[in-house]
Amino acid sequence: MDINKIKRIITQDYERRKQIAIEKKYYENDNMIKIIGVAPADTDPLRNADNRVAHNFHQLITDEKVAYMFTNPVLFDVGDKDTNKKITEILGDDFKSESAYLCTNATNNKVAWLHYWIETEKKKSEENQDIKTQKFQYATIETEQCLPIFDGKLKKKLIGFYRYYEVIEEDERYNTNSYVIFEFWDNKHCEKYKFKGNLTGTGLTYMPEAYDEFEHDLEEVPFIEFKNNRNMISDLKKYKDLIDIYDKVMSGYANDLEDIQQLIYILENYGGENLKTFLGELKRYKTVKTETGADGRTNGGLKTLSIEIPVEARNSILEIIKKQIYESGQALQQDNENFGNASGVALKFFYRKLELKAGLTQIEFEKGFAQLVRIIMKFLNIADWKTKTITQTWTRNMISNDLENAQIANESKANETISDETIAKNHPWVEDPEEELKKLKKQKEEAQKRQQEMFSNAGGFDDIHKEDSTNE
Repeated sequence: MDINKIKRIITQDYERRKQIAIEKKYYENDNMIKIIGVAPADTDPLRNADNRVAHNFHQLITDEKVAYMFTNPVLFDVGDKDTNKKITEILGDDFKSESAYLCTNATNNKVAWLHYWIETEKKKSEENQDIKTQKFQYATIETEQCLPIFDGKLKKKLIGFYRYYEVIEEDERYNTNSYVIFEFWDNKHCEKYKFKGNLTGTGLTYMPEAYDEFEHDLEEVPFIEFKNNRNMISDLKKYKDLIDIYDKVMSGYANDLEDIQQLIYILENYGGENLKTFLGELKRYKTVKTETGADGRTNGGLKTLSIEIPVEARNSILEIIKKQIYESGQALQQDNENFGNASGVALKFFYRKLELKAGLTQIEFEKGFAQLVRIIMKFLNIADWKTKTITQTWTRNMISNDLENAQIANESKANETISDETIAKNHPWVEDPEEELKKLKKQKEEAQKRQQEMFSNAGGFDDIHKEDSTNE
């Protein structure tokens, strides 16, 4: 690639990275109020406090969605149990964590990206010979590092990928220096460039000696897209302005409470009075000296100024804004204690807005997960990996009426309307349906064996026939 083009890409991408940084800061409860505050007016002597109170609404709403969708891992079924098992083993223990992190990134930054690669490991055999083994690996990439390249067709296809990021390295004198690594990926190879400098894009110095290039046999650009929704809108965009208003009102409220403790004294006809002496005597004697004029009237006086706080109005606007934040964010209603023993229908109604939001994200994530599973099947040399039907089972983490669900499962089993496998997948206590079916099969075999043993010990049919022959 042309070095000047790389520098131009980094420089022109500044605004996108800046927006992503803001979205991440709100997730970390580092809201805009921390920067701008509720600045006191220079002409207002009553305003001195400058509290900057941030509220973590965005983090709560995001984590609620992520936990709702991915506390229980997505299950994949390609129609073959052995292949299912191999896919699960390759996904490993990190799959649930990576899925949740993908959702967090997509919710914050409109889209998340998963990078996959084949790692070659060398091992020694018993004959002390080198054996190469391949391992499928994958990881979530920070969204600000990713710039996809799509073709111009209606059904866009990923034809290339830019990934760049900043690293800090120490030299031989233990001095730290900033470097920018820039990668270009396509369906055959990767080019890696290194610059001395930082992500501002200005003053980058190319280091040709650090250039690296390697080929891969993945036959595709090894990045998978996971969109938050079809329109690629961040959840924060729906309620960021409301959070900013809430922070301002609450910060101003805190400022007033702090400033109200400071009274301003207005001294009439005490122009020559030493203020420090006056306050000291007021604190010590609890009295104020006044002067009497020639007409016998008092010429001096003392008044105070204090701040009036519209408590009711502020409490009211805070409640309205808070409710609107959860409405706009399609989050669960807060502080609701009316669902003690509610039925399944009532509980589903309680989750309706969150389910709508999660459902739109699931539609986009299903495409990404299907692509990931097909790539794994290709790695496993499954012959029909392109045409295999992939069934995904998503289980929501929600409050449910377990008694009602269990009763539905038992009735379905008694009426023989659905299979044991379907019942196991939907039973509230079952986390791994395949493992549960194995346990159920083993339990039935053991019960049948005990019945046979009990019948044999009781004499069985042979003893009954012997007794009948004797009587004859």
